[in-house]
Amino acid sequence: MADIVVLGAGVAGLGLAAFAARRGHRVTLVERDGPPPGGGADTEVADWERRGVPHARQGHALLGLGISVLRQECPGVLDELTGRGAVAVALETGGDDLGLLSRRLVFEAALRRRALADPGVTLLRDRVTGLLAAGAPHECPHVHGVRLAEGGDLSADVVLDATGRRSAVAAWLTALGGAPPRETVQSCGFSYIAQEFALDPGGRFPSLRAPVVHELDFATVLAFPGDNGRFHLSTTVSSQDPLRTRLLDRPVYLRFLASVDGARDWLDRATPVREPMPMAGLENRRRCLVADGAPLVTGYALVGDACVQTNPTFGRGVSLALAHARTVADRLDRLDQEPHRWAVETHEATKGCLGLWFEQQVATDAARLAELAGRGHDDSLAARVLTALAVLREEDEQVRVAAERVYHMLLTPAELMKDRKVARRVLAFLREHPDLRREHVGPNRRDFERLVTG
Repeated sequence: MADIVVLGAGVAGLGLAAFAARRGHRVTLVERDGPPPGGGADTEVADWERRGVPHARQGHALLGLGISVLRQECPGVLDELTGRGAVAVALETGGDDLGLLSRRLVFEAALRRRALADPGVTLLRDRVTGLLAAGAPHECPHVHGVRLAEGGDLSADVVLDATGRRSAVAAWLTALGGAPPRETVQSCGFSYIAQEFALDPGGRFPSLRAPVVHELDFATVLAFPGDNGRFHLSTTVSSQDPLRTRLLDRPVYLRFLASVDGARDWLDRATPVREPMPMAGLENRRRCLVADGAPLVTGYALVGDACVQTNPTFGRGVSLALAHARTVADRLDRLDQEPHRWAVETHEATKGCLGLWFEQQVATDAARLAELAGRGHDDSLAARVLTALAVLREEDEQVRVAAERVYHMLLTPAELMKDRKVARRVLAFLREHPDLRREHVGPNRRDFERLVTG
């Protein structure tokens, strides 16, 4: 049994706390934000102050990978969510895989209640100001606890940082005389505008897929169905688009959405809730605590978005956070091994869990941004395979099953192409369609400019 300190009670931190306690460890969660308010799901979304999660009220997708982790680790969370209005969706994967329709704060509140119900988990409402470490200056520091703003020093066998994309890890390590993490950063170049809606009585979601993607030649509109008849329509545009801020005016945004093929199906018999919400400054970022095969720090690891964050277009963040939390929790029983070895092996396990999906997101975003900027289409084999899957899934059951599994991160693209029947079908289709392009829906750019400036 180890004493674990987890920094941050978002999805990654809560999942890690629950998974570690389930394995017999003692966990102390440190979180600066207060608890969710009492009441139902709509109250949790409207009134819970989550300054540490600026995207908390944006649309979210809870994909098959994350739900699979929860079904194995914390099935009671899913039972509570469905009892509070979330919708479990059977996936077309040929098995019993599920997706879940739930707004993020409703999901996070249920996961929090589950984690804190475990007697092995203690929550401290406080803020971390630095790390406690041993080791000479300019050597690899070994972390053995944290310094709190109000609660003094807190010791631990390992400190797990789940504070998200704003993690202060670089400043903390530098303050110890160590080296900051190695980082790979790609500015996505997108801005998001999201509007929440409530279905009118008797209304139904046009699709239970999350998210539903509608691509225009200058923007992308995504539908995120959620719990209790609530959903979001989110639009991504280039951060350089001079008209993007016009979409923060609700009448203008609704007028634009009503012009998009496919989005009109969502607007029918639905009422907007509150005002459009912006989200900008998006990055794909990977932080690494190992350089040239040697750890930069021991006794400390990054989890979830603090380690790898991805553009939310495909809704992968929550599921990757849960999968990574389980990966790290599985390694806690090995904390008695030599610290350098634990750090390096945990780094390698993290690469296996998150690396592929990060690299794919970087490539996808670079191609889409170039397309939005009028610099051409992505003609790479990977991009063309994904487009072929989107087309073929409508007519070929085996391809549909494989495509669904890839979409929900239950199967990697490389693993998919090892299925000879699917690979032959996809490659034959690409040979027959050498100029394959995704179909764009309307309006075009000129129509858009008229809609938002008229």
